[in-house]
Amino acid sequence: MEIRRCAGPVLLVVTAMFLAGCSHGSGVELGTFGSSLDSDDLGEGYGGGVKLELNPIDLVSVDGRAGYLRFSDHDVDMFPLEVAGLLNTSALGERIVAYAGAGVGCYFFESSDVDLDDSVGFFPLVGLEIGLHRVSLLAEARWLFLEADVDSAKDELRHITDADVDGLGINIGLLFRL
Repeated sequence: MEIRRCAGPVLLVVTAMFLAGCSHGSGVELGTFGSSLDSDDLGEGYGGGVKLELNPIDLVSVDGRAGYLRFSDHDVDMFPLEVAGLLNTSALGERIVAYAGAGVGCYFFESSDVDLDDSVGFFPLVGLEIGLHRVSLLAEARWLFLEADVDSAKDELRHITDADVDGLGINIGLLFRL
């Protein structure tokens, strides 16, 4: 009986938070982006990904990301699954949104030449969205802190036990507000 009395007000608050969203969107954004990562030991990596961003209250958002990066110097594929918390601020009638935040992720590696252990890493990031209410251009920079154990390797990586995958990453893409 008590649950039924609370259900109405709780549902109303959750709905209001969802509809209020962040100052720059409807509360839910879906995006796709191209990525680059200049890694210390693996070299340059290129790929892309998708992200789902939720804006539960003004100025704060949380996003989940899945991606793919290819490091051709060592024939290594990396599959990141990440979550990030962001602080947002808007300008010019909400056409420009700047944000900063931090995130954590699980990074999975595949290669025929290098046996890298899957690892956990973290990153600070800054970004900018420019556009209209429903579609925006996304540009962000981040620094990935990631180290992966090297179980076996050929060529240059055979003499190290830990690969520093640390490096500057750039993402550029499109966001669609739902």
